[in-house]
Amino acid sequence: MEKIDFIEAVEILKREYSKWEAPAKRFEDAYERTHYTITVSVLLSFRTKDEVTLEAGKRLFSRAMTPYDMVRLDKEEIERLIYPVGFYRKKAKSILDISKELIERFDGAVPSEEDKLLSIKGIGPKAANIILESAFGRSTVAVDTHLHRILNLWGFIETSTPEESFKELKKRLLPHEQAGLNKLLVSFGQVICKPLAPRCQECPVLDFCSEKLVVKEGGEAAEQILEKMRFLEKPM
Repeated sequence: MEKIDFIEAVEILKREYSKWEAPAKRFEDAYERTHYTITVSVLLSFRTKDEVTLEAGKRLFSRAMTPYDMVRLDKEEIERLIYPVGFYRKKAKSILDISKELIERFDGAVPSEEDKLLSIKGIGPKAANIILESAFGRSTVAVDTHLHRILNLWGFIETSTPEESFKELKKRLLPHEQAGLNKLLVSFGQVICKPLAPRCQECPVLDFCSEKLVVKEGGEAAEQILEKMRFLEKPM
């Protein structure tokens, strides 16, 4: 896929976005979205379905909306509130540790600089990019398994891991072209370009997909591409 085709496909998906009932979109109205609640939601979301993350966030933020409120809870209560998110015990500890560090180092505020975010134990490059994009509206791209899988299926990139995809997109896309890409393609991947049961016949950008003919053919060829989609979706 050439870049001009990528830009056109993204513009088409932006026009379709309002029609989708994607789990990722439900976060927008689920609870008050502050720099802090977005940061904690990002931590909860790793290795966890959006539906589970959403409900865990609702329970947790009904008790604590700021780092000052959070540190008044003990680890066991946070575990109970966020269960059954993946690695909920480890995440409960991280939420407490990060909340304490925000209070001690940043007066309770989430920093808006990448280097400062990365200096906080428990926040890695992927989390930092999602926070910068979602909380601060920065023109950066956070690459998760949906973006990694979809952009490889389109043929826009050829990479083996989300980390490689991130580096490639940073090279190929201008900052304004990266803005909002995560939210758009995550929703697209949840509703249309699903890893296990892609709805290719409803896809508004099927003509741009490098695998569309294989999927339409059915049979063994279709199963091969579906296996490729499942492989690309696996956490790295």
